[in-house]
Amino acid sequence: MINLKFVLKRMKNINYGGFKESAKRVSKVNGKPWPLVLADCLVCSAKYGSGYIDYETFAMYDMNAAERANVLTISKNNDLVKMLNDQSYAFYFEDKAVFNEKFAKFVKRDWLLLKEDNFSEFEKFIADKEKLIAKPLDLSCGKGIDIYYMKDHEPRQLFEQLLAQKAFLVEEVVEQSDEMKALFPGSVNTVRIVTILCGDKVNFAAGCLRMGRGKNVVDNFNHGGISGILDVKTGTVASDGYDKFRDNYECHPETGTKIKGFKIPLWDEISAMIDEAARVVPQIRYVAWDIALDREQGPLLIEGNSYPGQDLSQYPKLNLGTYGAMLAAMKE
Repeated sequence: MINLKFVLKRMKNINYGGFKESAKRVSKVNGKPWPLVLADCLVCSAKYGSGYIDYETFAMYDMNAAERANVLTISKNNDLVKMLNDQSYAFYFEDKAVFNEKFAKFVKRDWLLLKEDNFSEFEKFIADKEKLIAKPLDLSCGKGIDIYYMKDHEPRQLFEQLLAQKAFLVEEVVEQSDEMKALFPGSVNTVRIVTILCGDKVNFAAGCLRMGRGKNVVDNFNHGGISGILDVKTGTVASDGYDKFRDNYECHPETGTKIKGFKIPLWDEISAMIDEAARVVPQIRYVAWDIALDREQGPLLIEGNSYPGQDLSQYPKLNLGTYGAMLAAMKE
C-alpha cells in the first residue's frame, strides 16, 4: 500500500531532472517511450521508496512486483539505518582514526594520525617502510586514498603534502594473500559483509567480493571497481562480476581470473572475526565490514560502515534483492 504522507513529502523534494534523464537512458534499453518509463519510475518511487538511480541500476523496469518489493532501495536502507543504528555512536565508524583505535584488535597494522607537530613520529613511522597508504579521515567511496612510495619522496615534503591534502591517516600497506592478489594485483581486493546484530546474535545478511581494475589503488565500486555477490554462508562468489553500470564480467578483464565460484580463503576465520567485531559497538547494529586477507596476518579489517550502501550487494540479473534478507536478519 502506498503511504500518501510519504509520497507527498517525496514528490516535494524529488529531482525531476534526474528522473527524466534516467527515463531517457532506460528507454534506449527497453525500447519503451521515455514518458512511460518515467511514469513507471515515479510509481516505483512512491511504492517502493526507490530513487531513479535504484530504478536504473537494479533494472527495476525489468522486474515484477515481488522482485521490486525485495530491492533494498535508498529509502528502505535509510529506514534500516535509523531503526538499527544509534547515531550518537556513529563517530566510531565515521572517523577512520577513531575506528582504527576502537577496532585495533582487528585492524592488525601500523597507522599514524598526522598532526602539524608530529613530523618526528612520521619519520619513525616510515623508517622501515617502502610505501604507505594515506586516507582522509571522513571521506567515503575511496575518495582521496592513495599509495606513496618512500623512494619517490623526501620525508618532510611528503608530510607537508599529506597535511595539505587533508590525508591525515597514514597506514601500513596490506600485503594481500596470493589468492586475493590473483584477482587483481593493483589494489587490495576486499570482502564486504553486511551484519545485523540482533540480541546476542550476529546475523550475516549479505556480502560481496570487491576487486580493483585499471590504475586505481582501491577496489571501490565508485572508482571503477568490480563486485561479485557473495554467499555469506559458504564464502563463495555466487554471481559473475559487475561494475557500477551493471556491465558483466565472467572473468576479471585484466587478470582473466574467473569470478563466479571463487572461494574466499580462510572463510571460517573471517566469519569469526566479524562475529566478534560486530559486538564491539552494539549500539550500531547495522554495519558493512570491509575485510582484507593479509599474507601473514590473515583476515583484518579495513573499515566498517555504519551507513551501508545498498548498491554493492544486489545483482538484478539474479534477482538478488536484499530487503528480505535484511528483514530476516533482524529476527533472532
